[in-house]
Amino acid sequence: MKYFFNTRLGETRYQLADGSLLCRDVPIGRTGKQLYGAADLPNLKPDKFGEIVVTRSPEQVFHPATLASFEGMSITILHPEDENGNVRLVNPENWKELAVGHLQNVRRGTGEQSDLMLADLIVKDESAIQLIEDGLREVSCGYDAEYEQAEPGKAEQVDITGNHVALVPKGRAGNRCAIGDRDTMANQKKSWWTRMRTAIKTGDSDTMNELLDSAPAAVTGDEGDLPGGVNLNINLSPQQPLPDKKPEMGGDVTGDGEDDIKTLLKALLAKLEGTATGDNADTPDDKDKKDPTGDGEDDEEETTITGDSAWRAEVIVPGIDLSRKVKPTAFKRDVLAAADKTLVRQVVGDADIRKLPKQSVDMAFNAVSEIAKGRNTRSTTGDAQRPGMGMTSIASLNKQNADFWSNRKG
Repeated sequence: MKYFFNTRLGETRYQLADGSLLCRDVPIGRTGKQLYGAADLPNLKPDKFGEIVVTRSPEQVFHPATLASFEGMSITILHPEDENGNVRLVNPENWKELAVGHLQNVRRGTGEQSDLMLADLIVKDESAIQLIEDGLREVSCGYDAEYEQAEPGKAEQVDITGNHVALVPKGRAGNRCAIGDRDTMANQKKSWWTRMRTAIKTGDSDTMNELLDSAPAAVTGDEGDLPGGVNLNINLSPQQPLPDKKPEMGGDVTGDGEDDIKTLLKALLAKLEGTATGDNADTPDDKDKKDPTGDGEDDEEETTITGDSAWRAEVIVPGIDLSRKVKPTAFKRDVLAAADKTLVRQVVGDADIRKLPKQSVDMAFNAVSEIAKGRNTRSTTGDAQRPGMGMTSIASLNKQNADFWSNRKG
């Protein structure tokens, strides 16, 4: 389709004669697998983790009726929601309130983009144009669809009818659909570990490679700002399913991705420190060093642990004392040292926690908390505790842990 424009702003962005913004060839959806929570699809039966992997086949995504249903639909800033947090569909009653533009020329991509649904977006609203310029560049489709259960935790998406496309910070379809289906299962920013687990579970090799490249910064909690630039057409190699075997990572596909993640964590630790399972014999000098790794840990100021670190510590060691002031990295070492050794060994092997570099401690702390969280979730979805069976109560366990940390106060 040909357009008349005044100014070319980038490879795919143009200012039209009336000042509106044209974004050409924007991927708005893709085929493949996407992960949903049980709350997102309440009529389907989830797997033991409370999750559902939904397959979007080319036959459904590129069905002529599906493509036609998105033609001329509205563009919104985020997905509109009702008072209960449910996505609202755009209609004649709320269109003036919600719409900031429309999409057209909806079609299937070709070549490396053959798994993508493409569209041209025309943004009319000044505030929306500025948000795109400022980096709000991923998109998410709002639509109606039917879901056919294949087995617990797996379903097929069929009969897709488009309603709108939202500009979002993070879409479920990933950064290939940039300029969607917002990830309502999280409804909060996903951690690096959660995103990696999702990528493994859905076979999203593009996202996995992206996360591997960004692992050190992401796992230490420094996610940074949105990427610079406003080129809305991201050209990446098409998503490919992961092979049944992954020799470079070790092991077989397990279906839930947990074993793959454990192996991956060890590989990442080895990458960061050179050897995660080397000789960890103690020496007198090592025990006397204030900063055993020489990476500035000793310069940290003592503070009360709050926020994400406090939550993760509580997951790893329930009842841990969070009232005392400590140095953050030293605190994480103490938590890992007090944690279930079997749990910690899954991540760091036989490496000495006291000798790991600060960056590796941060990553191990986050990783152990993610595995502990998964283990705790699985245990609570099994048989409920029955009275009179001689089992230790949760309150008793918390008291034991609180007493343990109370005795460690200086």
